[in-house]
Amino acid sequence: MQKALMILVWVVLPLSMLGQYDLGISNSNYAGIKAASINPGRLADSKLKWDINVLSTGVTYDNTFVYIPKGAVPAFGFRSIIEGILHLNRFATHFDPHNPNKLYNFTLSNEITGPSFLLSIDSDQSIGFNFALRSYATIRNIPGHTAENSYDLLMNSAYWNTPFSDHSTRLGGLSWLEYGFHYGRVIYRDRMNTWKAGISLKFLRGVYAAYARNTNLNYTIADTTGLVFVHSSIDYGRTDFNSYSRTHSGLNHGAGFGASIGVVYAHAEDIRIGLSLLDAGAINFSRNSAAYHLQADSANFSNWRQTHLKNNTEVDQALSAVFYQGDSSRSKTADHFNMRLPTALSLQADWRLCDSYFLNATIVKGFGHGKRQGVIQPDIYAVTPRYERRQWEVSVPLSLIYYGEWRARLGLAVRIWYFYFGGDAPFSLLGWSNMHGVDFYAGIRYFLPSKK
Repeated sequence: MQKALMILVWVVLPLSMLGQYDLGISNSNYAGIKAASINPGRLADSKLKWDINVLSTGVTYDNTFVYIPKGAVPAFGFRSIIEGILHLNRFATHFDPHNPNKLYNFTLSNEITGPSFLLSIDSDQSIGFNFALRSYATIRNIPGHTAENSYDLLMNSAYWNTPFSDHSTRLGGLSWLEYGFHYGRVIYRDRMNTWKAGISLKFLRGVYAAYARNTNLNYTIADTTGLVFVHSSIDYGRTDFNSYSRTHSGLNHGAGFGASIGVVYAHAEDIRIGLSLLDAGAINFSRNSAAYHLQADSANFSNWRQTHLKNNTEVDQALSAVFYQGDSSRSKTADHFNMRLPTALSLQADWRLCDSYFLNATIVKGFGHGKRQGVIQPDIYAVTPRYERRQWEVSVPLSLIYYGEWRARLGLAVRIWYFYFGGDAPFSLLGWSNMHGVDFYAGIRYFLPSKK
């Protein structure tokens, strides 16, 4: 069951969440409030008099380490995936014993958007509000031996008594409730040209966070009676997951602010070019949260297999005692920490080819945070042909995603009046190849087109 939980973290947990940008929908002229996710300047001079998002959900997930082999589950075989978790018979890894230091990566972006709206005040101004639960998780440059030993819960005796070194793993996980207020305005207009600008201001309530950085671990798994570290150190932090049983703090571990800004140039109805800065900001986790530093020239976690740790607080105390000769509290350095949002710069270009045929190009460039902790938006390069009418539309996003490794993706999205579904990489669920991740989304909304 412990191994099943590990697989759940790597593969299945993301299937209950949503990707952020939804390229097949967000660049549409009928995107409504969804357009604010890629450029808040798009809200001004909207084709919609008003738009109400009822509920949106989906997933964006990919990794280079664990996968479901081709043919192991049927198309859209969610039941088989769950059975594979229970019986541990559906998953494999790319670990190469001859190249144990090969680096792997993991990325996950999630969003569940609840009741939200867009309202056009007049032909030049629009306002909006959105409420969402968002999550990001990234693991960068984790060596194969660290990933494989974690996947096996340190129980694969083939890798015992072998010294390993990890100087590269960097982990960030962040989830928050977002209350966003949006404003878009036309700042210049003549007969053929329009300039628009918009801003999104967001109040953020921190739900959970975890990070690990400055990794310098030299370890050997002796057997179930010894896990030895030499000349090792690491910084990490986390929210107190035990607090979810306390209603007064279960969804409130801190607060912060975020913002997105964007400008858009439009030439008649044929060309639209936008530039935006997305998700600048941070959350200060100051409730039931802590930061830690572990360091030792020599440390031995004896009888680690027989040690039963009931919660994360006991894990922190046990690690501190191992690294600091029995002192279970010395590792704690602060009772709060900051987590940066997945800040990104985006460029969008939309061409009306003829009648209802459009071609969109979108680039999203994520920013790192240097030595500071936070989550990172993967880079996206996409071209999306689209056929668009008021009653329905269909688009085919062709994209490359980069998060330490390049991935090519083929998507499909369909909107029929007030319902849309699709994904930027949904076909991995068909079982045509090894399944490393998935991207799909769906939503229900109601809108009223403008009379203009």
